Amino acid sequence: MIKYYSSLILLIAFLNSCVQKVEKKCVKYSTTSDSTLFYYKKGWEQIMDFGDYTAAERSYRKALTFDVDFLIGKSVLARLTLDLKERLQLYETLENKKYKIKSDERLILDVYIALTKYTNLRDQKLSQSQEALQEAFKLSEKNLGKIVYKYPQEIYLKSEYIEVLHALYGAETALDSLNILTSDSQKLNPFILGYKAILTAETKNYDEALIYANKLVEKLKDKNVAKPSAILADIYFKMEDYKKAKIHADKAIKIDPKNLDASRLKAKIDRLLN
Repeated sequence: MIKYYSSLILLIAFLNSCVQKVEKKCVKYSTTSDSTLFYYKKGWEQIMDFGDYTAAERSYRKALTFDVDFLIGKSVLARLTLDLKERLQLYETLENKKYKIKSDERLILDVYIALTKYTNLRDQKLSQSQEALQEAFKLSEKNLGKIVYKYPQEIYLKSEYIEVLHALYGAETALDSLNILTSDSQKLNPFILGYKAILTAETKNYDEALIYANKLVEKLKDKNVAKPSAILADIYFKMEDYKKAKIHADKAIKIDPKNLDASRLKAKIDRLLN
């Protein structure tokens, strides 16, 4: 299955490279507000490149002040907020109004709604949560796969797609896909650098993983953001060096208390150390 899947990735990537030479375009979202789009895109940079969940949440909320009916913005906020009551309300709104969204934007919206459904079930400790997660992953693979090949410059959607491949097929397939699907410039994107470090560590190539992580540290050295520390914490956790992992996880959380990656990892580290 994985061998077949990797071959398919190679074929589609080749076709995709031909498309890139002809046309470059971005997903068109259903808002007329430039300010909404500005803060929406800024939020993605903050959460993906910098691991700054707190700032990203502010940006998504700011985006909605200019266009309260921007459903994609609501769907990302729903994925990010830690307030279950708010998330349940957002989910209900999204389900009731999603019919208004068409075309490629709807492919993305349906994925985010499915992921919100899973998070709600998980936080309510309902037994259907794992089934909902697998359904969300399969829908993500299908829908984001279409988006990635049609809009190859959409780096954050591409990043999410690679995360889904990781969840479904493991680190090696995700690494292959990352290397095939990203351009030379995209390989220097902070999220891609950090995720490549995590995937490489999962394959137990720890020295190589630390090389990528240190490249990320250097790239973001002028920014006080949680991302580099969260990545290093993850790598040292995989190396079973829990004391070093804790140092970096604590640092990431000190910078951004809402960094979900670091906080979840810290909980695991603390249980192991205690």
